[in-house]
Amino acid sequence: MPTVSGRVEDRRRPRVSAVILTHNRRETVGKVLDRLAGLPVDEIVVVDSGSTDGTADAIRARGDGIRLIDPGGNVAIAGRNIGARAAIGDYLLMLDDDSYPLPGAIETLVAVCERDPRVAVAGGLVRDVDPDGGVIRQDQPGTFDWWLRGGRRPGPAPADGWPAFFFPEGGCIARRDAFLEVGGYFEPYYFGNAEVDLTTRLVAAGWDVRYQPAAEFDHMKASSGRVGGGLSRRLRVRNQIWYFALRFPPGLAVRRIVAYLLFDLVECAWHGVTRDWARGIGEAWTRRGDVRGMRAPLPRHVLRRAELNRGRLHLRLLWLQLGLKANAVRRRAS
Repeated sequence: MPTVSGRVEDRRRPRVSAVILTHNRRETVGKVLDRLAGLPVDEIVVVDSGSTDGTADAIRARGDGIRLIDPGGNVAIAGRNIGARAAIGDYLLMLDDDSYPLPGAIETLVAVCERDPRVAVAGGLVRDVDPDGGVIRQDQPGTFDWWLRGGRRPGPAPADGWPAFFFPEGGCIARRDAFLEVGGYFEPYYFGNAEVDLTTRLVAAGWDVRYQPAAEFDHMKASSGRVGGGLSRRLRVRNQIWYFALRFPPGLAVRRIVAYLLFDLVECAWHGVTRDWARGIGEAWTRRGDVRGMRAPLPRHVLRRAELNRGRLHLRLLWLQLGLKANAVRRRAS
């Protein structure tokens, strides 16, 4: 903004707080903290969600001004909300305990938010890497990049990225005020579908969510101490039912629930976890008390903007998986 003397007043650089949720990941969270050294992060807040492997002690021993929060047990997605409330930054660099930004990623995502004050969350490209840093998966069907591109071919994105119906929880920048304004993550989900629900509530409040693949994050693939396998799909099935029931008008909610249950049935069958599909449905009913009284349906125009082409992407992924299955059957027959 011009001053009386005609000089341009320097703007304060936005403060960035890294918020890391960890559970029994002493070694990988240490690597994440090492990677943050030298990056434009003003504080690091680690929420230790009930670790029993010495994670908290290892973080305390590092010093480095890291703020360690012990919520008193495994609080799952609620830990991100706890970290966000404790942080002092204008922006929250949301990370998992096995993901970290590459140089330039933070600046790129903050710039997306700074150019447009309506952007509440900007997500980056998440690459799965092996222990040596080799890329395992990046843009194949079913990856974060594939979903977030919305069917677009891999390649450079516009400076402000593309509108998105969700974002990678462990690879994004969130405007702290906007995040807290809408209540952060919906904690009854535990894990699974929480970022889709948060995006929808942000859009309903007038905010925007973007995807900028020029900001790269690496995700160290690890198999232990995670919500994974059949459990992750069970939670997704349950939470998807709750999401539609809570945010959609009744008739539309029923149609979406049926359609997505059919997709999830095929997807779970593809991975050999159909029992967890059934368990997810049962849990959505038996634990309905967890979300009773929280229904807040949104106008259809808001839902159209929030959902973008999510349904078509699910159908496209289903078709690709069926094609792969058919090819595998033909190979075995030959």
